Amino acid sequence: MINPVVDLHTHTLACGHAYSTVTEVIRAAADKGLAGVGLTEHGIGYPGSVSWAYFNTYRDIPREMFGIRVYRGAEANFMNLDGSIDFTSEQLRKLDLVIVSCHTDCLKPGDSKEAYTDMIVRAMHQKEIDIIGHPDNPLYPIDADRLAREAARLGKALEVNSSSPAARPGSEPQCREVLQAAKKYGTLLSVGSDAHYHLKVGDFSYSLRMLQEADIPEEQVVNSSMPRLEAFLKTHHDV
Repeated sequence: MINPVVDLHTHTLACGHAYSTVTEVIRAAADKGLAGVGLTEHGIGYPGSVSWAYFNTYRDIPREMFGIRVYRGAEANFMNLDGSIDFTSEQLRKLDLVIVSCHTDCLKPGDSKEAYTDMIVRAMHQKEIDIIGHPDNPLYPIDADRLAREAARLGKALEVNSSSPAARPGSEPQCREVLQAAKKYGTLLSVGSDAHYHLKVGDFSYSLRMLQEADIPEEQVVNSSMPRLEAFLKTHHDV
């Protein structure tokens, strides 16, 4: 049975559309019995989110609080079909954890499956990127087979996002396609709540149902154990 030990995807008041503080999010993860939590605020390209100064001051947040590991990261945004995102390589190197996702406020939907797949594959060549966030978004159709194959080749994880049913209606079919392709190629996967309120931290119910349905083995999920997660992150970050 897959039992994620770290919630790799959370948001706080800083993004402008969430409701809890950093401390509340970390404490909630500890109260849920998790071993760690990822602070992954939206990048600077997302309207209403923070500037780079926010991420640059992560140094003041302890790497351990309430007995759990704190990963100081970001959810970067795809900004153009060329695969560019709203962080420089130098900025990414200062983070513990990097998710990159498509959001309508940053990248207008309406292009082809090939264009979005090309975009993501280009971005995955950047060393510091760990995870492609919610690749199940039906507004951004993808070639799941090619994406999973390339992610496996490049050592990146594809996220199974527990907020997708509410935040991205109609995402289940594309999620199933991603999981089927990931199983075929042994592609790494990650699980995140995408919590925008601290009481949602550690809520993996949807993700776990989808993983079980697809019969994904535990060793394929990067945050199913702390040693597995640490080894995965070390391949992308100089720690």
